[in-house]
Amino acid sequence: MSTSAPVARSNTKLILFAVFLALTAFVTFMKNRQAFDGKSEMALHYAPANVFLILHATFASVALLAGVFQFSNRLRARYLTLHKIVGYGYVVCVFIGAPLAIPIAMRIETPSLIASTFMQTFGWIVTTAIGLYCIRSGNMVQHRRWMIRGYPFAMVFTVTRLIIPIPPIMALGSTGIEIVVWSTVAMAAFLPSILLEWRAIFPRGGAAKAATTGVAATAS
Repeated sequence: MSTSAPVARSNTKLILFAVFLALTAFVTFMKNRQAFDGKSEMALHYAPANVFLILHATFASVALLAGVFQFSNRLRARYLTLHKIVGYGYVVCVFIGAPLAIPIAMRIETPSLIASTFMQTFGWIVTTAIGLYCIRSGNMVQHRRWMIRGYPFAMVFTVTRLIIPIPPIMALGSTGIEIVVWSTVAMAAFLPSILLEWRAIFPRGGAAKAATTGVAATAS
């Protein structure tokens, strides 16, 4: 009984990240299947930013993939040194790959999408930098929490590309794309905090009773 809950949570996390990686591979293929056709609409659209795009795609993709494995409790427990090496690699890739999205957006996107790209980049870098500072300071609890806050900014890549092709969104054209991107970046900014504080907000069983008792004792 004492080990069933952790195992269940671990397996759930494994399944969720496996699904996420599969969806990421799918949207990447669907989005870039015409990348090597120089006359395709996609290739012409990204042509003004090709150099930045290649560098951004390389570093951001490594960060997106590496980040998934950093959340594995079993891998961290068994291979702590590897976890640290991959973690520093993730940080380097974020610090290089994320800012490169800005010159890409400045060359090919609307002012609204340039602004959303800046905010996504800012959020990803700041949360990652705080997470790095925390682990360098020996604060493992806050390190984990800030890395959890940071990774959803990477997930924006996959989530937006899953939502934008929905017919009602596509019918809105560039307006629909901007709505989806801004909404997804906003969700990435605050949903992790709700997740992290969920048990504190909605305690169950003994925890809820203890919290209630503590409040009553303080009031008396």
